[in-house]
Amino acid sequence: MQWEKILKDSVQDGTIRELHLRHIPTLKTCENWNDVEEIGLVDHRTKYAHYKGILVKYGDRIFFVPEKRMQALAPYRPWKTKKMIKVIVDK
Repeated sequence: MQWEKILKDSVQDGTIRELHLRHIPTLKTCENWNDVEEIGLVDHRTKYAHYKGILVKYGDRIFFVPEKRMQALAPYRPWKTKKMIKVIVDK
C-alpha cells in the first residue's frame, strides 16, 4: 500500500505530521513484545481524538501503542524511552 511506504519514514528529526499520525495503525497484539522498538512518546490532541502513548517500530512498520496498553504491559515489558515526538499540525 502507498500509506505503508509513506508512514515508514514519517518520523524524522523527532517530528511527525498530524496527517501521518492519524493514519498510523494501533498495535494491539504481537507475538513478542520485546521485539518492539520504541521511537518516542506522543501526547497530541486533535479535534476528535487524543493521541497519548508511544510510537513504536515492529518489523519494518510503525505503530501507535496507547498509554493504557503501555501501562498494562509495563510489568512484562519495560518502556525505556523518554523522547517526545513533536507533532506538526497541518493547515
